[in-house]
Amino acid sequence: MNNTALRHLFSLFALAAFAILAAGSLDTDTDTRQIQSQSPSYTLSADQLYYEYNANEVAADAKYKGKVVVISGVIQSIGKDILDSAFIVVGGKGFLDGAQCMFTKAEESAVARLAKGQRVSVKGEVSGKMGNVLLKKCSMQ
Repeated sequence: MNNTALRHLFSLFALAAFAILAAGSLDTDTDTRQIQSQSPSYTLSADQLYYEYNANEVAADAKYKGKVVVISGVIQSIGKDILDSAFIVVGGKGFLDGAQCMFTKAEESAVARLAKGQRVSVKGEVSGKMGNVLLKKCSMQ
């Protein structure tokens, strides 16, 4: 495969990754309220959730994907995705580990009050692993 084809392949992969990460931005405030009203299937640390996904993504998806969970841990980063939706990464120590929690616009003011290094609990729906373990429709607990 020549350099041009490799660059096109890399560009396609990067675009797909951004599209998947942005998918959490499509959640509505109604979706978040629905998740808030549900009892969590699991309560665990963000590091434990990431560890299980890192050890066996297939088994972790079978256990957690589509389920409401409450995770806890230390905030590693706070930011916005390419569609301007707020997120925090809880747990982990490096690049693309821990759990990335996506928030709707209605939850943005709660995210704005947070700080890196702060210990938090977050409720959301697990949507799988894309580097980080992704939680969508998140709210602070």
